[in-house]
Amino acid sequence: MEELIKIARTAGYLKRLRRTGWVRIGVQDAESVADHVYRTTLLCMLLTKKLNINHERLLQMALVHDLGETATSDIRYEEGAKVIASEEAKNKIEADVLQTLFSNLEDGNYYLELWYEFRDQHTEEAKLLKQIEKIEMALQAVEYQEIGLPADLTREFIENAQKYVTDPELKTFLSKIVD
Repeated sequence: MEELIKIARTAGYLKRLRRTGWVRIGVQDAESVADHVYRTTLLCMLLTKKLNINHERLLQMALVHDLGETATSDIRYEEGAKVIASEEAKNKIEADVLQTLFSNLEDGNYYLELWYEFRDQHTEEAKLLKQIEKIEMALQAVEYQEIGLPADLTREFIENAQKYVTDPELKTFLSKIVD
């Protein structure tokens, strides 16, 4: 029971952890990592229902994919080498935290494997999650524009999403969001 409480409290920290990309450009009440994870997971559920993939695995992966950020913060991939010695160092810190967090659960290795699967991007589910995560970011950028944030400040986030999204249906969905 104590292990579950510890995981829930760790995940709770993501509700207070602001997404650094939005903070960097001056968003006053920037979305939290938990906000991002919730909508990403919802979009995974809605956008992939017709695909021949392991949906349960995708949704579970979406829920744990940013949990390691409780140790490293929400460091933008592009800035990781500046903030922490390297992307490898960031990954090691996050993996160590998740290993400790899940080590006392009967199926803890399964959750750790989900995180590694997302990080390594070797499965269809992991690749879809990465694309949907980027779509969520673009949607957030558009919403910030709608409440007055200048488009020139959010453009980089939309362009980043357009770079990552390769699935034809997801590209169409992204286009409808940003056009």
